Amino acid sequence: MDQTREMTSLNVSPDVTFVTVYFNTPDATRALLKSFENARFGFAHEYYLIDNNPAARMGTEIKRDHPWVQVILSPKNSGFGVGNNIGMRRARGRYVILVNPDLKISPGEMEKWITWMDEHQDVGISGPRVLNPDGTDQHSCYHFYSLMTPLYRRTILGKTPWGKRALNRFLMTDMDRSQERDVDWVLGAAMCIRREVLERIGYFDPRFFMYFEDADLCFRTWEAGFRVTYTPAAQFTHEYQHQSRTRHVWEAFTNKLARIHIASGLKFFLKHFGKPNPRIRTKQE
Repeated sequence: MDQTREMTSLNVSPDVTFVTVYFNTPDATRALLKSFENARFGFAHEYYLIDNNPAARMGTEIKRDHPWVQVILSPKNSGFGVGNNIGMRRARGRYVILVNPDLKISPGEMEKWITWMDEHQDVGISGPRVLNPDGTDQHSCYHFYSLMTPLYRRTILGKTPWGKRALNRFLMTDMDRSQERDVDWVLGAAMCIRREVLERIGYFDPRFFMYFEDADLCFRTWEAGFRVTYTPAAQFTHEYQHQSRTRHVWEAFTNKLARIHIASGLKFFLKHFGKPNPRIRTKQE
């Protein structure tokens, strides 16, 4: 029996609860779970995989090949946020780590991440250094959206000098990614959340089917007085799909995920309209 199975079979409270939401990514999910087994973690953990695809289930295969994974069959595709909530509500670990199926786990990196979180008790959420498959840095931490940000990202306005400046600020293109830094929010594809934070502020807002739920959770984390931090103490590779990306204005109407992205953006702005940036306010206090 390998270490991964031994760890999850122990009758002890886990240090970490991992949660992955699956929807139509069988190859990536298999590769992710195999990388978990190869990593042979040195800490107790539990793993929830939420099968969000009733039309093409993967749960039986996962249970057969990876019995240490606790598979939960969602009755419908409930979206990224609600899917993760199903696992997070069952979490027993001190930390909840969200991992997308297209993330690659390397040995030793999770241990570094957990050690860093243990040393920074005022950090509620952290995001690691995320690399593209070619080894270049991927945008994984951001400033909060302005009302114009989605427009700059999806229209020719993003090519204008002021649009480029706004997008560079949003993407934090000038930051040194070899140094840790407090940020407005981190990408939900690789996110470590202190369970204490979830118990205090709740989980992902179910009104966000997909997109903006991670920004909203980080907003509320800052409001609760916890820090949200980017840390290069750990790094992972992420094959980001960019499924909502559009090249032409009209694709905002023809691309389903683009429409969902825009709708989530409107919900985010309406929810937090008129509020000051909680990161800046927390720093001032």
